[in-house]
Amino acid sequence: MDAAPVTDYYILFHNHTEGMALYQYLRSHGERARICPVPRTVSACCGMSLLVLEEDIAAVRRCVADSGISIAGIAELPRDIDPRRDRYC
Repeated sequence: MDAAPVTDYYILFHNHTEGMALYQYLRSHGERARICPVPRTVSACCGMSLLVLEEDIAAVRRCVADSGISIAGIAELPRDIDPRRDRYC
């Protein structure tokens, strides 16, 4: 039986300043997010995004609304991480 695909959420920004401001806001409110490059399948103005896990997205959306920090959007993508990417044997 195959497990349901995992979805990751990428918060996109117009510039790095907004990205870093939201990252700090989320951390100060106990929310999880990781700074990462924008996936190649998504087009964005600056190259930075915040990676948010599926179980955290509702709380992060509330923080985005409460913070007043401008975002370019939220991209919802199926997880595409190869767990064997660093294995050579």
